[in-house]
Amino acid sequence: MEITDIKTITINGEEYVRKSDIAPLKASDTEHIIVIAQRGWIFIGYLDKSDNGKMTLINSSVVRKWSNGRGIGGLTKAEYKNEYTLDPVGTVSFAPEGIIAKINCEW
Repeated sequence: MEITDIKTITINGEEYVRKSDIAPLKASDTEHIIVIAQRGWIFIGYLDKSDNGKMTLINSSVVRKWSNGRGIGGLTKAEYKNEYTLDPVGTVSFAPEGIIAKINCEW
């Protein structure tokens, strides 16, 4: 589907498109990261690069626990990911001031 094939509707001056007309995200549109948020929350997921500056993770999980002695940095390596307990949560959005750190994953 070409971008010119998408039909829009304008309501109160805002332009909208039908959800089914929007192509799903591809792996190249995302970046696999760990986010350390305020109050000790740790998430792992795929950064939605198309989200216009917001910090939104898709296909994300809360990092609940680990006891392997590697700390949160160990989760960046694919060979250690099964040593962590991850609880799937789906899509999570963060206010910029709520983010303590962002760590890139190698997997």
